[in-house]
Amino acid sequence: MPPPIPDRYRLELRLGRDEDIEEWFATDLELDRPVLIRVIGPEATRARGRSFLVAVQRASRASHTHVAAVFAADTVPGSTYAVTEWVGGTTLSDRTGAGGGPPLAELLANAGGLAEGLAVLHAEGVTHGAIDAGAVLYSRGQPAKLGGFGRVPRGTSLKDDVRALAGTLETALTGNPPGTIAPSELIHSLSPSVDDILRSARSDEIDARQLADRLQAVPYSPPVAGVFRWSWRRLLPVGLLALAAAVLVWAGSAVDTSPTPPLQVTSLPLPTVTSGPDTDSPPTLASSSEDDPPDQPVVEDEPVVLQRVLDFDPLGDGEEHPGRLTLLTDGDPTTAWHTEGYFDPLPLLKGGVGLAFEVSGSPAFIELTGLSEGTAFRLMWAESLLDVEDEGWEVIAEQQAGAATLRLPLPELRNGVWLLWLTDLPPEEDGFRTRLAEVSFRS
Repeated sequence: MPPPIPDRYRLELRLGRDEDIEEWFATDLELDRPVLIRVIGPEATRARGRSFLVAVQRASRASHTHVAAVFAADTVPGSTYAVTEWVGGTTLSDRTGAGGGPPLAELLANAGGLAEGLAVLHAEGVTHGAIDAGAVLYSRGQPAKLGGFGRVPRGTSLKDDVRALAGTLETALTGNPPGTIAPSELIHSLSPSVDDILRSARSDEIDARQLADRLQAVPYSPPVAGVFRWSWRRLLPVGLLALAAAVLVWAGSAVDTSPTPPLQVTSLPLPTVTSGPDTDSPPTLASSSEDDPPDQPVVEDEPVVLQRVLDFDPLGDGEEHPGRLTLLTDGDPTTAWHTEGYFDPLPLLKGGVGLAFEVSGSPAFIELTGLSEGTAFRLMWAESLLDVEDEGWEVIAEQQAGAATLRLPLPELRNGVWLLWLTDLPPEEDGFRTRLAEVSFRS
């Protein structure tokens, strides 16, 4: 049964309980905005109701990007309630429990802000008293915010708050209880200074303001794929292996009776491809027509260079495992980049997610090794990276991946950005995800 609250608020959906507090998604009818309503449970004593109300009223003094705003708190016959900011209805605990937690760069960007928000609360004389992953409101694309005001306190001092926040952040990074293993020992791209900062906070050596300042000063640059260049000394053995792989794929296709969706390629002119093993010298384009001038010089191919790989998630949180991008060009098909895991089919959540490849030269083929079978994708090209809905993208192919390595012919387009836009992901045991082991562009 919905709790009694003022008519100004319309209860839309019961979200569940946070300890002894019921949470509801509601609409503030006067301001026409969504809000979170927290109501002390009917089993609570009158003293518990008063302590809840006092804690929420005190928290309303703080105003900070990383502190959930308190709009109202009061007692009416039958209930004591608080109205706070709606930021999506999920917490750090929800995101960590969903598998893997938020991306590292996103978490680090919010860690200093959460500590700064706590410092603002402390400056107002407010002790939170019950910080854990369930008290950190954390929805996709939104700043993480300290919430959960009015919980049964587990700490009474400012130092208790700092220890609790540092422990919560460490667990979010490692997936283990604080003090079990240093975060930088699990995350190779993470500075060891993060270990020292969190350890200092858990040891009562720094306060919330110092924790914020130190976390915000930590340098972090997500690893990106470096320049990918062919070495002509390596080209011959690689070419022979590619030729052998092509023969095996052809042999397999001769007996494979499973249907595969046709490759749809635009009517742009495709390059002429000649078969045969690679040689030690770079490929050349030479005229074979008798009408050509006899003294026309031989023109060498411009080398094809994969300059940069970018994760591309403009319809989500802006990131899709950037720390794994280097695995796409490491030459090891046993390592792979993969998307985030999604609980629902991707088309129900957003239009797609993908990878962008900045390429110089005019590649004739793209090879996708280890792309998860059943992945639906669209291959597009533009002169520069655009919004996914921009009309400047030229659609080159649309296909669903099978079990074999994909080798797609490309039209004669020089330089620019190639976008592998994944529009549907195959199911796995715990949701929907796509993996991709290697990507290469060939002339």
